[in-house]
Amino acid sequence: MKSIRPLYKPAFRHLKSHYFLNVMIVFLVGFILRDGYQYATDWNSTVSEREQIAYELRENRKTNADILKELVTKQNLIPIDFSPYAETTSEKYTMGYFSVIVNEVTASGSLGFGILNGLNKILFHGRIAESITIFIMTAVTALFWIFGKNLILIGRCRYFLERRLYSGTRPDRILFVYRTGSANNTAKVMLLRSVRQTLWNLTIVGGIIKYYEYLMIPYILAENPNISSKEAFSLSKQMMNGDKCRAFLMDLSLLPGVLLDGATFHLTSLFFMNPYKECLYAEFYAALREEKKAKLAESELLYDELLVTDAGSAAYPDEKCPTPHPERHRWLTTDYEKIYTGNTPVLFFFLFSFIGWLFEVCFYLVNEGSFINRGTMTGPWLPIYGTGGLIIIYLLRPLRKKPALLFASAFVLCGSLEYFTSWILEQVAHKRWWDYTGYFMNLNGRICLEGLTVFGLAGVAVTYFIAPVSDNLFRQIPEKKRKILCTVLLILFAADCVWSVFHPNTGNGITEGFY
Repeated sequence: MKSIRPLYKPAFRHLKSHYFLNVMIVFLVGFILRDGYQYATDWNSTVSEREQIAYELRENRKTNADILKELVTKQNLIPIDFSPYAETTSEKYTMGYFSVIVNEVTASGSLGFGILNGLNKILFHGRIAESITIFIMTAVTALFWIFGKNLILIGRCRYFLERRLYSGTRPDRILFVYRTGSANNTAKVMLLRSVRQTLWNLTIVGGIIKYYEYLMIPYILAENPNISSKEAFSLSKQMMNGDKCRAFLMDLSLLPGVLLDGATFHLTSLFFMNPYKECLYAEFYAALREEKKAKLAESELLYDELLVTDAGSAAYPDEKCPTPHPERHRWLTTDYEKIYTGNTPVLFFFLFSFIGWLFEVCFYLVNEGSFINRGTMTGPWLPIYGTGGLIIIYLLRPLRKKPALLFASAFVLCGSLEYFTSWILEQVAHKRWWDYTGYFMNLNGRICLEGLTVFGLAGVAVTYFIAPVSDNLFRQIPEKKRKILCTVLLILFAADCVWSVFHPNTGNGITEGFY
């Protein structure tokens, strides 16, 4: 490739095409990969004692170096305080047993160090039960990383490769690997790539070189998910031969946007840099493929001509997608224009209520290390999320073909729902179940700009991806069983509502100590 300059304009053009869908895809995948949008909290220079305690708790987690040092030197043998009522914040963990487990696993930052930390507990601390729990959580994390994160990443590559040519590309393309039935092979190749990259990183310079040598592997898999690991590595090496420096310069050209991101509370990356980078990399792969395919030793492995034929505004010919058994994967399609009837609204309400509850519980579990049953109720549901989901699906149905208006409407309506729900709860119960005080551009601590931005993007994700796929799954359940399920859920929810009127869910991390 002679120059990377010709790639910038088409990448920007493709970013503008279905802009909010592109932003939503990157946001959704980034959320799954945990490398997406970050909250810019506590921007105010006045930090309360509560916020300072939370900061110290987050900063007191172990690094990989700490774990390695502890294993080698057998230091820090003082028992960890499991009490959730620790008096000082100088102790290692102060929020209970879950804090020990979650911080030990997640703070290490890698699966290898998670395992190493488990061995450390057995060999030098004698905490067998704790070690087993760490190993289990590490194993679950590993499986999700291998068969979830890596495959979704390839799906993102597939989406942007198609988006540059086909305006009708649907969000369900991020599930491309699962639809082809090639999950095991693709996971194997990506795992080997990660292992090799990790080993090369130990040499520093070699790690940088190999990073760019392996750069095209996800895109090669996005075109041919059945390719072997040997072939994938060979093709990527051949494609990047002589172009590693250009790829480095392309990354370097994005640096000003990265620096600007911090000054804009991460809004730059959310609405421009991250989706633009994906469009740019798709153009880079397409250019390399066109230039070097005739020279590649096994060029026949890059067989998907649908990714190089300019079809203009034509919809992607989905029937030509290399899916061995399309009837088995039909539920992975996303017809976002469908009308949801019958008992689907009830199932949607409880699905989104549960997702909201699970999100907030996991947020506290991962960030604070403590299991907290969030919300005003006892059951595993947050009705505000279910109500917001129904508003997006049904009230905003006329806007489904207008992603920009859909985003803005979800931004306003969900924000209004959150604000007035907070106000009503405070008037009735004289307590707050959430507080955004200290967040950038918050309104009375009830809503904030960052939260509303997430609501807007979540509205787009629900409309174009989550709701259609969920409805497909609901329809796999026989009608009679769906009715029974809805009836049981409604009875349990009604009982919880009555109980919560007299015994609302309160306490630390719920109505007190918002970290």
